[in-house]
Amino acid sequence: MPLVIFMRHGQADNNVQRMLVGRHLESHLTEQGRKQVADAAADLKNVQIDRVVVSPVIRAVETAEIICKEIGANYEVDERLYEIELGKLVGMNYDEVVSKYGDLFLKFYDEHDPALESFGIESFTSVKKRVKSLLDEAAEMHTERNILCVTHLDPIKAAISTILDLNPVALYRWHIRNASMTILRQDSKNYSLSGVNVMSMNRYPLE
Repeated sequence: MPLVIFMRHGQADNNVQRMLVGRHLESHLTEQGRKQVADAAADLKNVQIDRVVVSPVIRAVETAEIICKEIGANYEVDERLYEIELGKLVGMNYDEVVSKYGDLFLKFYDEHDPALESFGIESFTSVKKRVKSLLDEAAEMHTERNILCVTHLDPIKAAISTILDLNPVALYRWHIRNASMTILRQDSKNYSLSGVNVMSMNRYPLE
């Protein structure tokens, strides 16, 4: 049964600074992030990866470049894996946003709460729609191929949300680690969740 593996980009400068950079402000991988990705790439050599698709954002592209060099593959850019559009919050510090506006990001996962519209933030419903499109395509066209999708926190949560009926609080609290893998197994066009936050064993005691 084929796999669709979602991998979050490695640690980037914005993660260290707790800065909201969204899609358009560049933020590059840190040295630690590159090491995280290299460790993940070594694990991926044990799996046949037939296709690699990546978000257009530089921190994801840098991640894909490290992976592809290690496993001997090429990557394709796919806008369905884009980081969420953060609108007016771009450039702000995460803690500053929480201090000023409260738990906006908890509201983000409530698909019926319009509170974020005034900030120009993409809805979680929209993220789920584009990620589901990618999963549906894989189920139709890649029934015998393993796919690696290099992306961001919320597209990965959207993939999980298409399988598990999680409430907004559960989604909000579920942290996806940098350079970790979320593994979906496809069987007759249906997906099951095989792993979340899969990464090198040496990282678990620290993270």
